Amino acid sequence: MPRHYEHWINNAEVKPSTGSYLKRFSPAHGEFLAEFPEGSAADVDQAAKAARARFEDAESWSKLPGSVRSKLLTDWAALIERDIESLSVMEAEEVGKPIESAKGEIAWSIELIRYASAQAWELGGDAYNNVGAGKLALMTREPRGVVGMILPWNYPVVTMMQKLPYALAAGCTTVIKSSELTSGTTFAVARLAAEAGIPAGVINVVTGLGAEVGDAISRHPEIDMVSFTGSTAVGQIISKAAAETNKYVALELGGKSANIVFADADIDAALDGVLLGFTLNQGEECVAGSRLLVEESIAEEFVARLVKRANKVKVGLPLDSETQVGALIHEQHMNKVLEYIQSGIEAGAELRCGGKRVTEGGLGGGFFVAPTIFSGVTPEMKIFQEEIFGPVLTVTTFREQSEAVDLANNTVYGLGNGVWTKDIDKAILVSEKLRSGTVYVNTYFETTPQVPFGGYKASGVGRENGRSGLLEFTETKSTFISLGERVKALPNTVD
Repeated sequence: MPRHYEHWINNAEVKPSTGSYLKRFSPAHGEFLAEFPEGSAADVDQAAKAARARFEDAESWSKLPGSVRSKLLTDWAALIERDIESLSVMEAEEVGKPIESAKGEIAWSIELIRYASAQAWELGGDAYNNVGAGKLALMTREPRGVVGMILPWNYPVVTMMQKLPYALAAGCTTVIKSSELTSGTTFAVARLAAEAGIPAGVINVVTGLGAEVGDAISRHPEIDMVSFTGSTAVGQIISKAAAETNKYVALELGGKSANIVFADADIDAALDGVLLGFTLNQGEECVAGSRLLVEESIAEEFVARLVKRANKVKVGLPLDSETQVGALIHEQHMNKVLEYIQSGIEAGAELRCGGKRVTEGGLGGGFFVAPTIFSGVTPEMKIFQEEIFGPVLTVTTFREQSEAVDLANNTVYGLGNGVWTKDIDKAILVSEKLRSGTVYVNTYFETTPQVPFGGYKASGVGRENGRSGLLEFTETKSTFISLGERVKALPNTVD
């Protein structure tokens, strides 16, 4: 039975003003999974007013003690943990990702909430008593207000939890647009927030198309900030729309990350990391290690071994526990990935494995692409420069350390990079020169809630997670206090 949803506003179901719903079919086998409300600007307006009322009323969420907000967030995390199995199945079905990956995503999201809940205790400021006799200056932090959050389809819960619990810990209220393709878990965890006792109006979810709902969130005068995760192109559109009302904008955008493998690396570890780097989540991952830069002296053997491993990766149905690469999000996206593969062939790159749609083994009804590796890739090729968002790896060789750095930095993106070497001096020196928000050394996709995540250049503005992730949702206020009798500035005007 397909799942049916309504908007979630003020902790209650609200039918879309359009009366229309968007159907979601499984990207793995075409089954009708769910229908989500097709929202409009009117629905966003209703949600924004609910969030504004909760932010400003006498019992405002922002005025609750941090300890109370922390307790509610902790209770929410416990409920998500209770329902992790059903949430994981829903996530795997709607996104097309392997069930084991979905479980890991939900578990990671729980950790993010728990970390953010602790931060609710720590939101403070500074006092300066060194500004002169009889004077005191204070710096305090206040919540930004109503935050609009626009989420992608590849990691619905993680991208939500890299924003939402931090905003709530800071005292903000929210209007959330999840992807019209993968909204099931967003609605589910919003309901769990209400069950945990988070008040009505704090979390509001409106679904629909980006051109309608996303645009309305970006422009709405009652929304003070927009936090977006998605493509760089859409991020630029949101920035322009938000500028009309001078909203603060945080953007986590695209990437074209490189794994740099030096000859002195632990080769087996590097092979494992590089393979994971471009196949995790079917390559539908903003920080996917989609480029391999390998030292020329080891390139031939390294790539041969990598190809052998890639051919063993199991492409399969999302709910099969042995599946390692699932289905791409929809047919249009699969065709886009296949077009990139064709462009690589036409540009003269050597196709070493994959390069095709997978239909055998009962996969003919879905949108599956085999892990694909190109060697002989040069920087001017599209597959080197552009984000493909599929299980496609490009291989380029280098001779000198400086050449590796130049190649890694030779894109408009700057989200992440990996460095593989046993030489700690080399690792640190190369890391310092890489223009990316994250550098992984002898690992890939490593993360922890305490450490910020975000990009340089076209990969974004602002940071998520860590202390920085909390501060994104705050404004700073400076207060100057004169103690005792005030020295008259214009004594000649005194009566």
